[in-house]
Amino acid sequence: MAGLVIGWIRKGSLWNMGNLRLRVLWMLPVPYILQHISISYFSGTVYEVTIVLSYVLLIAFCLVNMRVPGVAWTLAGTVCNFVALLSNGLRMPAYVPAIQMMAPQILPALKAGHYGKSIAMSGHTHLNFLGDIFAFNVWSGSLLSIGDVLFSIGLIVLIQYAMRLGNEGLANERG
Repeated sequence: MAGLVIGWIRKGSLWNMGNLRLRVLWMLPVPYILQHISISYFSGTVYEVTIVLSYVLLIAFCLVNMRVPGVAWTLAGTVCNFVALLSNGLRMPAYVPAIQMMAPQILPALKAGHYGKSIAMSGHTHLNFLGDIFAFNVWSGSLLSIGDVLFSIGLIVLIQYAMRLGNEGLANERG
């Protein structure tokens, strides 16, 4: 939403977003589908392989599109989240007081082991500062990590940039 507002303030248009040229765009939905499926249906090695594959694909997509403003931020966020996951058995540490505030109903499952892709943050989890530590009342149970914040900044930059891509911006983009 912030990217749209900034884009409109900067006299951009939603119609201009069609001028944005991202390489291998077909690849982008695959990691999100893999994450959803792995979190919802898989466990053990199959879960681990699909989560790692999803992050490798996201990182590859970002690297291929680094020339586009905002993508470096999304890459930084993706890498932060992936590092946090890798250091915690492919689970994201979640700050327990924030869970108690945002979604207390999931706390028993989280403390019992894990909930989705999350584990309860503790002295046994690593790189906790990269975990889900920020509670926002955007939708039920929304916790964000530093990586999520960096990723969101990248999306804001990308959207407002794309909204300003007119014919002259398209020529420069192909440059």
